[in-house]
Amino acid sequence: MLLRNYLRNLPSFRYMSDADVDHMAAAMRVDDYPDQHVFIYQDRLNKGLYLLIEGKVQVCHYGNGGRYYPLKTLQPGEFFGLPSLSLGKPAVTSCQANGPVKVASLPFSAYMLLYQPDSDIGCRFQHVIASQLARDLHDRHNALRKLLMQVYGQKGEAAVA
Repeated sequence: MLLRNYLRNLPSFRYMSDADVDHMAAAMRVDDYPDQHVFIYQDRLNKGLYLLIEGKVQVCHYGNGGRYYPLKTLQPGEFFGLPSLSLGKPAVTSCQANGPVKVASLPFSAYMLLYQPDSDIGCRFQHVIASQLARDLHDRHNALRKLLMQVYGQKGEAAVA
């Protein structure tokens, strides 16, 4: 599988030129990981941007008393690790392989070079990032709605509508 072809088929890459996609593919490394591999640890700085190519990755949060809260299961084509990477702050969730996975990773230094807004590729790369962040925000909104429904029942539905 060529990473370049995989990236080209992702909807968020439709505005990137062939040269942009070549640069992205060259900067990323593709590896296979076993079940339960932890990519991002909660409360630690994230060191890269990840793209799930095959398999599933579980996003979870460990709350007070070590209670485990599954938040989302990532599907192929989704980036993860963005909030911690973009903000330069420790991650608020952990990301762990749910079965064997194939993941492409972009190291922090390459992420910072690509993220520069004063270059053409930087602007188009920011579109890719914004597209994923919008999906993440949508998922968090749905999770909050679900939580409010559990807490408040039908009254919660009117409050979040």
